[in-house]
Amino acid sequence: MNPSQDSVFSKLIMPLVIVLIVVYLIASAWAGLRNPYQFTVAYTDTMETNVSTTGWVVRSEQTVPSASGVVQLLRNQGEKVGKGQEIAMVYQSESDIQTQEEYLRVQSGLTALQYATYEQSPSGTALDTLIQDTMTSLRVAASSGDYSGLEEQAENYRKYTLRREYLLSSEANAAMTQAAAQLEEEYNSLQNSQEGATAILAAESGLFSSYVDGYEDLLTPDKLEGLGPKDLAAFSQLTPASGENVLGKLVTDSVWYYAVTVPGETAGQFEAGDRVDVFFDAISQTLPMTVYSVGEIQNGEMVVVLRSSQNDNKAEDLRQESGRVIFQSDEGIRVPKEALRVNEDGETGVYVVLAQKAYFRPVEVLAENEDSYLVQADPINEEDDRILRAGDEIVLASEELTDGKVVR
Repeated sequence: MNPSQDSVFSKLIMPLVIVLIVVYLIASAWAGLRNPYQFTVAYTDTMETNVSTTGWVVRSEQTVPSASGVVQLLRNQGEKVGKGQEIAMVYQSESDIQTQEEYLRVQSGLTALQYATYEQSPSGTALDTLIQDTMTSLRVAASSGDYSGLEEQAENYRKYTLRREYLLSSEANAAMTQAAAQLEEEYNSLQNSQEGATAILAAESGLFSSYVDGYEDLLTPDKLEGLGPKDLAAFSQLTPASGENVLGKLVTDSVWYYAVTVPGETAGQFEAGDRVDVFFDAISQTLPMTVYSVGEIQNGEMVVVLRSSQNDNKAEDLRQESGRVIFQSDEGIRVPKEALRVNEDGETGVYVVLAQKAYFRPVEVLAENEDSYLVQADPINEEDDRILRAGDEIVLASEELTDGKVVR
């Protein structure tokens, strides 16, 4: 095709293509205007009755002072520590730490060998049971990801297997007895070198946390009594203590509180003793709590104190937090309000599209908001197969509908 022919082709074909597109768009619009039905897809969703909150988390806490020197922390985050137990060791130099590590290694080995060679230690079936139980504990810990007792479980398995070897082999018997004597000498020597190390002990029992924000001594449960909105707002004006010379803190009570200011019109939704769920924005998690106290309405606001005894590692470091208190949460199928209808039998439901025809599906309304309902299927009996399911296409229309009516 030469250039002149190509130019003629373009002049003839392009206008025709444009005309066809315009005709198609007009026809589609006309079909849409003539068809009064619109459609949407039903989907599973959750609808809450809640109130947004901002407030303070208050708990019983005690800071753990640090000390000068090289501090070696012995506790993990969230680990339970008994009163008088060691939280950390303080050494004068790095070499002292190496000596301590060697001391602990020798102590562990000596303990295992002493157990294996002790005449009164278990033997026979009792020993086999101990070994099997320890192996089971290790397997369960590995599958669940709970390694909190791994060190103790491994030590137990070590001493039990050494005990079995000691009983079965005369050569092992002699070797272990000699090794135990040598380790005991080494242990005594290393023990004498531990005099320069000092321990930081827990003044009270509790859960250890290395996170300290300075409010530990300022915000205590006794400050929540008779709290009003202005009092709670004044918490923001407190000056937290510096975290210098502080190793961490002990959470000394499993009970903790969340004090929030809410609008006065929500007073009827709060009653002491009621259970609610609280979603904390900081951890993106919902925790169950109980209404502990409800304050008086002052200038359209009131303070509600919520209480929890649930130990959650993520909640240990909460302080000034935003979130929402959830009074009720329903899960169902969300449908637009204009889709809900009452059929000729007086049933409430929606129409779905099957093979271009409309069919009625009875539903029960669980909750609603401004523009939609949360529903669940509500068949008359077990034989009723009119079940609304997520993913069904729902008819939205102003005209009357009946079962089997063509809508497409």
